[in-house]
Amino acid sequence: MSLINKRIHQRILEKKKRLDSHRPLSPALVARLRNEFMIEYTYDSNAIEGNTLTIRETRLVIEEGITIGGKSIKEHLEARNHPEAIKFIENVVKMGNEINEETVLHLHELILHDIEEDAGQYRTSGVRIAGATFTPPPSNEIRPMMIKLLKWLRENPDELVPIELAAVFHHRLVKIHPFSDGNGRIARLLMNGILFKYRYPFIINITAKDREKYLRNLSEADMGNTKALVNFIARSVERVFDVYLQVVEEPEVLSLSEASKISPYTQEYLSLLARKGTVGAFKKGRNWYITREELDRYLKSIEAKKNKSMN
Repeated sequence: MSLINKRIHQRILEKKKRLDSHRPLSPALVARLRNEFMIEYTYDSNAIEGNTLTIRETRLVIEEGITIGGKSIKEHLEARNHPEAIKFIENVVKMGNEINEETVLHLHELILHDIEEDAGQYRTSGVRIAGATFTPPPSNEIRPMMIKLLKWLRENPDELVPIELAAVFHHRLVKIHPFSDGNGRIARLLMNGILFKYRYPFIINITAKDREKYLRNLSEADMGNTKALVNFIARSVERVFDVYLQVVEEPEVLSLSEASKISPYTQEYLSLLARKGTVGAFKKGRNWYITREELDRYLKSIEAKKNKSMN
């Protein structure tokens, strides 16, 4: 059974094909985008878990080694540790190595280096997650469950497409909750490793402003509805493609207000379509934008449906 919305998936595949047609990308461009994504990813991933550093402060801690007044040592270390963890999982994939138990444990060690004594080790006690609809397994079941999960990842018996595979793996790891701390950060990094293996851009980011929606989708997955989480992740993947394509193709970008003037739809209706993922719009700050090409594609698809229904 397909978990990903067909319309969103088709858009992503088309954008992936377009980006691949521009490869090899300029090393300078890749380095610049990677650094920006790394800063944003570090800020957002930590902010989701309660870190109070702003994105500007995160940049200063990582790039300048500056200590921010009023912020805890733990928050500084969380920011400083993330780039090494990102580099590690990126190199694992570049070297063609499988994500295995050693990978997972070393990644955890990097994320919680100098923060937790059990960095790089599975938890050895039970745990309760506030607000969760399930109880994670006892500590003596963690290693067998992780080995089983990693085997499932290698074999992909359900024949999931890469975005589905990455999202479902992310959820299953979080549900096992193998570590006393850092489970969400590890799950998001490994999800990126899976997508990177299938030549998706590095790094796919879940923004802190989407935290409530993200947690809500994880809760729905706990109750058996994984589709919402898969499509939430898919929209995050599409956003990264949009950034790359804007840089390499320099398309005409319209605000939804501008788009409404050259289409039969109001700005409010286009905003609804954007939020639902019906059109390939993207957000900058609080506002939605759409390329002229994507707007034309959507209008043509609607016209084709009308013509088909009339025949």
